[in-house]
Amino acid sequence: MPSVVTWEEARHRPRAHDPEGFARVFVGDDSGAERLRMHVSVVGPGQKSHDPHAHEGEEIIYVMEGRAEFAFRDRTVTAGPQTSVFVGSGEFHGIRNAGDGVLKYMIIRTA
Repeated sequence: MPSVVTWEEARHRPRAHDPEGFARVFVGDDSGAERLRMHVSVVGPGQKSHDPHAHEGEEIIYVMEGRAEFAFRDRTVTAGPQTSVFVGSGEFHGIRNAGDGVLKYMIIRTA
């Protein structure tokens, strides 16, 4: 059965260390997805969503608003809106808000 989730209905996850930060979960176990996950994150200026890490499963990060600094094992890249970043399974990565306003990005990943 298809799952339709509005912004208001998406599960809200606040970020304790970032007063402006949160995530809205749109696709996951709750929606019946077996292998896909999707959420939108908002990160305050100068904040990071989490420490750099690696995990199983591929991930697409799509910057919707603001400037993101992506830390990889061997380099750092800054990207603005309408930019996507692909992270392969097991690749080390982290995201930080490199702008003056909020950073909003979408994550689509395999479980």
